[in-house]
Amino acid sequence: MSTYKKYLCTSLLIIPIFLAGSSAASAQMFSIGDPEPAQTRTFGTYSVLGISWELASFEHTGGVASPSELLDFEDSILRVRFETPGLDLSLGIGGGLTGMSNTSYINLNGRLFNQFVLIGRDKFRLALPIQITTDLKSVRRDESSFEFQLSSFTFGSGLSSSLRLGNRIDFNLRGTPNYGFSFPQGNIFGGSLFRVDGNAYLFIRELFGRHALAIGYNFDYRRYDIDVDLNDYNFTSHSITIGYAF
Repeated sequence: MSTYKKYLCTSLLIIPIFLAGSSAASAQMFSIGDPEPAQTRTFGTYSVLGISWELASFEHTGGVASPSELLDFEDSILRVRFETPGLDLSLGIGGGLTGMSNTSYINLNGRLFNQFVLIGRDKFRLALPIQITTDLKSVRRDESSFEFQLSSFTFGSGLSSSLRLGNRIDFNLRGTPNYGFSFPQGNIFGGSLFRVDGNAYLFIRELFGRHALAIGYNFDYRRYDIDVDLNDYNFTSHSITIGYAF
């Protein structure tokens, strides 16, 4: 329970600090006689509510361990995503529902980021994302005496771009390396976490009235290097996302 409390406290601390410097995702336009301001979306910015089918592998990289202590798997995960121009949240679950055998998986991920525009044109935008990510990952296996349950806090940057391909098609791409620390349940510090993740989204605009269909691909690689070798794992996942963009 202490791990969940630390995750929540960390998130509550960084949210107001980061949002204070966040740029606005949309602009308001006013005209005389309008009872309310009309909203216009900045090019390349969408909020997406989606669901992903994720193919993931979890591989132990530490020292010699007994079979009862290993939590390796290569299986499917179901993930729900809510992504906005400055905040990403996701919940991934795995178990009998997704075809895992004797293994349960849960991952709660929250990311705050700000996009600093490097090139801004009518049909192309290139930006530098600065981001802070907190994460909780738990893996259990019925026949194992060991449980992987780590929280993490990472910082990262990279590149993101938006491209308008036609009257109703937009394409967004983002890739970011991240580095920070990760700690097991009951500890404040445990070791380091290197992470590289990215996504690519195709948006078909005005498919649901003023809103769009989002089709995405997400990649996530994490290398956990923890003081306790039993917590040293590599995690790699590829996922396809279908979502509603607004």
